[in-house]
Amino acid sequence: VKSKKVTRDECYVNTMGETNLLPASLDRAQDENRKFEEEEDDVGSSDEALCELLGIPSLSIVEAADDDGNAQHNGGNSTNGEDKLFLFDEVVRSSLQEQQQKYQIEGVVILPVHIPDTFMRRITDEIIWSGGQKVFPADKTYETVRAIQLQRGSIIEKRVLTRLENFVNGHCEWKRLCDYLGQLVSEVCGEPMVLYKEKLNIKPPGGSGFAPHLDTPSLRVALGNDGPQSFVTVVVTIDPMTVKNGCLRVVKGNFNDSNCVATVQPLQDGSPDADGRAGAIPLEIANDLKFEDLTCSGGTIAAFSGFVPHRSAANTSPFPRRAVFLTYNPAREGDFHDAYYEHMEQKRNAWRTSVGISQNQETPEIEQAELDALATIPQI
Repeated sequence: VKSKKVTRDECYVNTMGETNLLPASLDRAQDENRKFEEEEDDVGSSDEALCELLGIPSLSIVEAADDDGNAQHNGGNSTNGEDKLFLFDEVVRSSLQEQQQKYQIEGVVILPVHIPDTFMRRITDEIIWSGGQKVFPADKTYETVRAIQLQRGSIIEKRVLTRLENFVNGHCEWKRLCDYLGQLVSEVCGEPMVLYKEKLNIKPPGGSGFAPHLDTPSLRVALGNDGPQSFVTVVVTIDPMTVKNGCLRVVKGNFNDSNCVATVQPLQDGSPDADGRAGAIPLEIANDLKFEDLTCSGGTIAAFSGFVPHRSAANTSPFPRRAVFLTYNPAREGDFHDAYYEHMEQKRNAWRTSVGISQNQETPEIEQAELDALATIPQI
């Protein structure tokens, strides 16, 4: 799938506004346009060209909407031979088991299995286009990005979707994919694993990155000692991950409860998405860590421990960088997927009540709290 054409009028900068983070000058935009135009001969029809412009794999996503605007879908039935995607035989099992020692030593592995990026883009488009409606519900997070209009020399702000959570139960193909990935990571971890939470990061052009942090402390917040204590996150890339679009950056090592990087102590009564969020690594410590770029093609599967320090920079490219992060815990610790989201919503509502914000009210303060919690230092 070719990249979306870059316009002369607009390119994006990150929300922090650093001038060194401009993704493209006018000349760069013109170069991208020339590359795009050279590829246009490959587009076989006007429908395909429209799909390219909209960034969707098929017009069926749009055509399937009913008169009320609700997307109609077959409920996640596989198409185009996609029922053969989730291969799990002795060859796959053996290759995954060979990754166990590397995972134990480094805490990060690239799985020897690949999900076609066309499939990932299709099921991603479905929940982005209709997530939050009756067919594919999801919890959404938005971010205000700043766009520079090159011809006018002005900067405008746009509110764009940056994250989706809690969508697996409402989409059977995502559920099937997560079950399959659970099989894979179970082999890597050497024990059965179950899904704890899911997060689809869209990271649009100009979208902020993630400050250095560990996952385990924040994942324990929702249920405390009553919930799981060990976690591994599986990331599946939807678009290629590059340095320019803010790829995942990790610190390899045999980290665990007794050997982990120090983190900031969250405020007892703070927002669970900001000052009450656990796992942030102090910058003076993060600056001494050796972060490595995880650059890869779309459809790549990687896994990393909940104690592995990781971060990412802002997306300074003209295109989104989408990836799904699926967190699993050992099955022996229990299945808490639904309980996690229920308890996190209770904690958010309790904090909102304590500061005088309506539980169902979306305010700039709530959005800014989330951005503050995830604000990156664009340092590579």
